[in-house]
Amino acid sequence: MPSVVDKGPLASIIFEMRTWLRCMLPYTPYVAPFYPTPDSVISRVLDLTAVGPTDVLYDLGCGDGRVLLAAARRGARGVGYELDAELARDAVQAARREGLESLVKVIRADAASADVSEATVIALYLSDHGNNRLLRAVSSSLRPGTRVASFYFPVGLPGWERRLQAVDRADGLVVYVYKAGGDEGAIRDAVQDKGGP
Repeated sequence: MPSVVDKGPLASIIFEMRTWLRCMLPYTPYVAPFYPTPDSVISRVLDLTAVGPTDVLYDLGCGDGRVLLAAARRGARGVGYELDAELARDAVQAARREGLESLVKVIRADAASADVSEATVIALYLSDHGNNRLLRAVSSSLRPGTRVASFYFPVGLPGWERRLQAVDRADGLVVYVYKAGGDEGAIRDAVQDKGGP
């Protein structure tokens, strides 16, 4: 069965419109529409975070699994969270097609419920609000030293600006890399107390 992005232009446009609409609904767990991460960006994310065989990469909102697959091709294990059933199925099928199912695990669930304690790298490409919401939600299980790569959107949570390790603006497509510092729980609590993002 072809993936969402391989079903032709009309099907892709309809799928994209559907993902936009559900993000606009009140009280929705969806925080961003689906846009596939460009291959050039995936390579840069993996290079900037030095992903290799000893890493466990978590992709929060993994879509069709392309970041997970690229990490698995480098020998890393990948864990992806995806709310959309069709995209989660596409990710699992892609891993199976490439013979990477032993390295890739896709969980169809809200990434806000993820336990990221085994992650050495976290990949994000959602929205400004979505990235901040998910990082705040998983902060209690985020280990110090975990590399966090965000495509297009900088992390806007208090204190994260001092964790910035790299900014890559190649081709006008920005990738931000941060290193978790161990005080994410305190930051999460401060943001909640202030009613912040």
